[in-house]
Amino acid sequence: MYVIRLMGMDLPQILLLVVIVVISVILVVIGVQIIGLLRDAKETLKKTDAILDDLGFLSRTLTRSGSTIGHMVSGLESGVQLVGMLTKLVAPKSKK
Repeated sequence: MYVIRLMGMDLPQILLLVVIVVISVILVVIGVQIIGLLRDAKETLKKTDAILDDLGFLSRTLTRSGSTIGHMVSGLESGVQLVGMLTKLVAPKSKK
C-alpha cells in the first residue's frame, strides 16, 4: 500500500488544508458581498431620508395653504354677510 505524502504531510492533513483554504476563500467572498450590500443599503437609506424630508416639506406647505384658503373663505363669508346687512339698511322699506 502506497501512502501519499506531500511536503511531509499525510493525505488527511492535505485534505484538511484544502478544505480550510476553500472555506476561507468562500468566507472572504461572502464578506465582500456583505460589505457591498451594506453600502447599497446605506445609499438607499439616504435616498429614503431625502424623500421623507421632501414629503414633510410638502405636507407642511399643503397644511399652510389649506389654512390660508380657510381664512380666505371665512373672510368672503363675512364680506357677503356685511353686504347683505348693508343692503337691508339701505333698501327702502316697503309700507304695509
